[in-house]
Parts: sequence; structure tokens; C-alpha cells
Amino acid sequence: MTTHQDPTATHATEILRQRLGGRTLDWALVAGSGLGVGFVAATGGIGLEIEGELPLAELGLPAPSVAGHGNSLVWGTIGASMVCVQTGRLHPYEGHPIGVCTAPLMAMINCGARAAALTFAVGGLDPALRTGEIVLLSDQIALFGPTPLVGPQFVDCSQMYPMRLRRRVQQIHPGMGSTQLAEVVYAHARGPQYETPAETEALRRLGGQVVGMSTTYEAVLCAAHKVPVLGLGVVTNGAGQTGLSHLEVQARSNEARAQIGGLLGALLAGSPDAS
Repeated sequence: MTTHQDPTATHATEILRQRLGGRTLDWALVAGSGLGVGFVAATGGIGLEIEGELPLAELGLPAPSVAGHGNSLVWGTIGASMVCVQTGRLHPYEGHPIGVCTAPLMAMINCGARAAALTFAVGGLDPALRTGEIVLLSDQIALFGPTPLVGPQFVDCSQMYPMRLRRRVQQIHPGMGSTQLAEVVYAHARGPQYETPAETEALRRLGGQVVGMSTTYEAVLCAAHKVPVLGLGVVTNGAGQTGLSHLEVQARSNEARAQIGGLLGALLAGSPDAS
């Protein structure tokens, strides 16, 4: 399928391709709140052997304004895989066009990434989910969120988060001494305000189990380019509760980062095409 390419993404691709020096990526990783910079740290991250870094500003992009987000693309190797990490996410609620928000991911896909991992911090809609719990995405509800697609691009989203990637993470997870991860449906809320109790109940009745303000538009972009997606993140609070704050989101993300990093490091060391 031929898809619309935002000029911002085209420019970002040219710069990233030059900096990679002809090397192609295997995996793209987009980091959520409180996760990104720690993922590429020498300890407690994904085990990336760093080969280069490119500030988003050099791609012609703004830096994320949300606390807990980095501002660059960092690439290198994990095992035999070439991995690029977007250490900070751009959100539409920051005032950016959707093409700007997805430009770093589009550049990574254009530079060869055959699979993507999207991480996130979310509120729990399902009362069975605990604060601090790590979850995998099985599906999403993006009816109320932005899309990066323009024109008659009728993209199949029926297997956006393929079972084979989720199975690989579930197989890695018991080896870390934990039980199986919950697999959940992500409901998109535009933000930046937190959801009201009534909105929380509406999303729950629609089938959402967690709620967040990102991720879904990136997954749609991947679906349009037939790039399989893994969604892995942490429940940082109970949606619709009183007294919610971004400081709590960052704190819970920081606590979960080492475990998420360990899971991702083991996954990304393997081929994106492995079953």
C-alpha cells in the first residue's frame, strides 16, 4: 500500500538515513513517560550497545514538553539486532500536528525497522489491574483519537498487536520469576486532562481495560506499513480517581523501568521475524 508521507517525516528520514551510514534497522522502540532515557542507560535499561544519537531538533522536530520524556533518537545493537530508540514521545495534545508526532517512528520504519515496540504509562480501567502492574496490549480503541492516515487508506487493523510477539514476551516473562502478564485493550483519550469518572465508565463499557493519551496513532501508522507492533507498559494509577498527578505517573514508570527494560532487551535481541 502506498501511504501519505508527511514532509516532516520525509526530512527526518533523510537525516536519520545519513547518520546511520547505510545501515538498516531491525527494531524501532518508542518510549513512554518516565522510561526513555533509562532504556538507553548503561545499567537497568535494554542493554543497548550505543553507536549514535540524534537530537530530535536535528530532525527538524520539537523536543517533548512532557516531563519524563527524552529528546533524541539513540541507536545501536542488542545481540545481532540493530535497534533505534525514540527516548521521548511527541503527543498531539502538546499542540503538534499528527504528522510531526509520528515523524520519528516513520523515519525508523523508512530506515528498515521490521517491527516496533511501543511503551506507555496508562490508567487502569479494569479494577482488577494493580497500580505498578506491567501489561501487554492485545487491541486498542482509537475511535476518539487522532490518526496519521490521510485519504482513502483503508488499513486492516484486525491483527495490529500480533499474537506471536505477545507470546514471545510471555515466554520471556516467566524466566524473570513472574506470572503471566495481563493482555489488555488500550482506550485512547485525547488529554491532556485526566478522564472524568463518567468518561472512565464509558470507556470501560466500550471494552477498554486501560486508558492513555498516546500509542494508538503510532500503532495505526505501523499497521499501514505492515509493521507488527508490541505494546508493553505499566499501569500507573486508577483511571477516574481523585488526586491524579503526572508525578505519580513518573514515579510508577521509574519503578517498572528495569523490568520492562529486561523484557524488551530479551525480545529485541532476537529477529523481528521470529515466530
